[in-house]
Amino acid sequence: MSRRDPLIVQIDEKLGDLPSNHSTCSIFKVPSRLRHVNERAFEPEILSIGPYHRGKDKLKMMEEHKKRYLQKLLQRRGESSVERYVMAMIRVEGEARKFYDQSVSLGQDEFVEMLLLDGCFIVELIRKSNNIPVVRDQNDPVFEVSWILSSIETDMFLLENQLPFFVLWELFTMTSEVQNEDFFGTALSFCQRIFPGSGNHRIPENEYKHLLDILYHIGYQTPNSRESPEDNDRYFIGNAKELQEAGIKFKKREGSRRLFDVDFSENGTIEIPCLRIYDTTESLFRNLVAYEQCSQRKHLYVTDYIRLMDCLINSQEDVQILRHSGIIENGLGDDGMVCSLFNTLGINVILSHSRYFYYHKVFDGAKEHCNRKRNVWMAKLKHDYFNSPWALLSFLAAVALLLFTLVQTVFTVLSYFQKD
Repeated sequence: MSRRDPLIVQIDEKLGDLPSNHSTCSIFKVPSRLRHVNERAFEPEILSIGPYHRGKDKLKMMEEHKKRYLQKLLQRRGESSVERYVMAMIRVEGEARKFYDQSVSLGQDEFVEMLLLDGCFIVELIRKSNNIPVVRDQNDPVFEVSWILSSIETDMFLLENQLPFFVLWELFTMTSEVQNEDFFGTALSFCQRIFPGSGNHRIPENEYKHLLDILYHIGYQTPNSRESPEDNDRYFIGNAKELQEAGIKFKKREGSRRLFDVDFSENGTIEIPCLRIYDTTESLFRNLVAYEQCSQRKHLYVTDYIRLMDCLINSQEDVQILRHSGIIENGLGDDGMVCSLFNTLGINVILSHSRYFYYHKVFDGAKEHCNRKRNVWMAKLKHDYFNSPWALLSFLAAVALLLFTLVQTVFTVLSYFQKD
């Protein structure tokens, strides 16, 4: 076969067109194995951001609002043309494309228009949400109709509905009217309001990829770099009821603003920060997990948190234990719904390597506590005899009767020997 055979040329060309192994993509399409568990959790309800859902019929209503936001922005700044903004987006177009999957086929004009309209909408919405002076419009239906704002806020934190953060930063800087206006600070406040319980852990601002990435990083403490020992059973502990029966107590962790900051203390107490569960919680968790699963990370701390809660919650009774401990605030109203939520969040999710499991100290501590028979015996004693005043009185009466019988027996034996 000749070296110039068309088949050889064709294969060589295909190999030459392959993208680099070190992809800069960070706004991923959700893998089908995760999407099929609950497709609605990944689909925008009314707002399209970025190229993946652009042009869908059900999302066209918000396109008019995007244009209106841009128009109001120009009027506020006394500008009559978008020329300088379009030129800025043209300059960053190539870099912005690298954030998306290779299958995005928008031409330059459509891609640049998308960056401008979507970016200005997000920047202005964050400003309005933080009550930046002279920005809020009293007749803005986005803020006047509560369900619209709620749906927009949920849509803004979908993995497939992101815009590169550096694009938002560029547009914010170009449109800033307040001296020393802090875009990252306002964006951070916006994220913390959307996901109550997140902390304030920060990495250099130029390293954030997008809004979901900010939300991802502010919820945890940087993992200890020391690897944990191998353990084939690392991913399992008993549920809340079983652990409680073994003497382990549950307590709301105070003083920590990081949702995933869980600790096991030597006295047998698992301390977990409060998690407020609402209708939007499932979507947030699923998109955080999907982002983590698609990224090249050793430490999968959101996945590990879901694994922890899935272990603890097997029934409504487990939810009740955590709720009474102040660890869960159930905004859904039904403990069964919370149980179902955590039992399905981990379906088709790849667990982190046991060497990097975020809660290995919590799991190891709980297992060690349960393996001590004295702890289990004491817990059973407290549960059976000290769980109510009447049970305690019955136990004390039984002990007193036993002691009385023992004393009587001793005196009887002594009197018998004295007669002899």
